[in-house]
Amino acid sequence: MRFLHLLLAGAVLSTGAAVSPAIDNALAATRGADDAVALGATCAARAPEVAGTRMAWHAAEAGEMTELSRWCRAVGSPVYVSQPVGLSSPAPPALDELVTLSWNAHLAEGELSTLVNDLRAGRLTGGRPVQHFVLLVQELYRRGPDVPTFSPADRTAFAIVPRDPDAPDAEDYARELGLSFLYVPSMRNGAQMPEDRGSAIISTEPLLDPIALELPLARQRRVAVGAAVHVRFGSDVARLELLNAHLEPLSSPKSLWIFRNPRTEQMRAILDLLAKPRYSSADGVVLGGDMNTVRAGAGEDAYEHARAWSRSLRAEDRRDTHFMGRLDYLFFRLEDGWSGTTTRLDDRFGSDHYPVLGRFVRAGVN
Repeated sequence: MRFLHLLLAGAVLSTGAAVSPAIDNALAATRGADDAVALGATCAARAPEVAGTRMAWHAAEAGEMTELSRWCRAVGSPVYVSQPVGLSSPAPPALDELVTLSWNAHLAEGELSTLVNDLRAGRLTGGRPVQHFVLLVQELYRRGPDVPTFSPADRTAFAIVPRDPDAPDAEDYARELGLSFLYVPSMRNGAQMPEDRGSAIISTEPLLDPIALELPLARQRRVAVGAAVHVRFGSDVARLELLNAHLEPLSSPKSLWIFRNPRTEQMRAILDLLAKPRYSSADGVVLGGDMNTVRAGAGEDAYEHARAWSRSLRAEDRRDTHFMGRLDYLFFRLEDGWSGTTTRLDDRFGSDHYPVLGRFVRAGVN
């Protein structure tokens, strides 16, 4: 039965997430450094500065930079809005006033504006309106002239074609939501269309120090996206780091897509980055995203490694987040005296994934 499940996974995921035939060529690069390697601007989309702010780029595998750059050249630059519009309260929120949420929006299908409105109105939190939040969103897309013309020498995924061509994209949301916004594309969404797709961090709070980690390459380029926000631990202003990841559901054609699990290596690369001083010295870290654990859900090594790192996850909702199982997670590593909890929401907001909502809890508070 598990083998049949994996075959189903390959069939379903490959229809919308396969790569162009060009990537069937064997990867010539040798695997390199254990640590994340700082990248230069080797393609336009990997610029070291975005909207006047320095952006740090890292690659988990130095030997894969040539192939990663072929994917990178086919996408546009990141979108970054550092401050929400009309910031009414410049003081950071208390940590337990902040809500985090991870959600795969499934490109044009996801109703992000509705989700934000419902969150603010308290419809997702038992009637209690949410004034402060950070969203970790996967599979947003962007269309238009900021995406370069495709060259056959570069790489693309097959297009996930939106049913509504007029649906808002990442740049529309960056303009219209009035929130701070960081979108970093991972891959092009088809050779014919000027579209890319990737992950975003969206918040009511200013987003600080954007960072991107290009994960070990299995089948497609995948970029984990990070930023920090300020919060209050008691009376002290503290730094909360957030990292948004979207792991690979399938392996390369060389392993017939399903006979090798790339997520363990990708999660190790993430945890290697989280061991660096930026994160180890932070007051708190949240790791979230679509981990694509299609093989065994929370039984996969990728989950086990993240769960072991997540010393502050007090309780988690273990319900499935997708028809293929439990794929979406939030993990917390916080100062002593604080913990995090997760709840899977009951509305998919047009996507094929349910959002996972996280709350911060002080010791002794139910």
